[in-house]
Amino acid sequence: MQAEKFIGAALKRHWWDSLSLECKPSLSQALDRLKDKSFDAMVVDFGVPDLHGPDGLIRVGAIARKLPVIALVDGEERDRLIAARDMGIRNWVAKETLTPSRLAAEVKSALEAYGIWEEV
Repeated sequence: MQAEKFIGAALKRHWWDSLSLECKPSLSQALDRLKDKSFDAMVVDFGVPDLHGPDGLIRVGAIARKLPVIALVDGEERDRLIAARDMGIRNWVAKETLTPSRLAAEVKSALEAYGIWEEV
């Protein structure tokens, strides 16, 4: 998957050589995987089909109470980001300005906020 390659390359290039990454095509599949395995953070594309509507944001908000969530948003989705922030999503990157260094910085910031960042 293109997103998985970009995210993996961005994070590995900046500071995480031993990164383990999984990419799922839908929010439902990602949430199902979280039942089986623990992760340090979650990067969520606000454009996935099953995230649209308030139910999707509520589901992501429930995850954000347990682990850092970094949202990838485009111009049309920024209004929903306000609601997402009320649910605990503090870190986000606009897709239009997405760069490896910006994504790495947001992931690091999210991990620090949750007290789980360790310099490697």
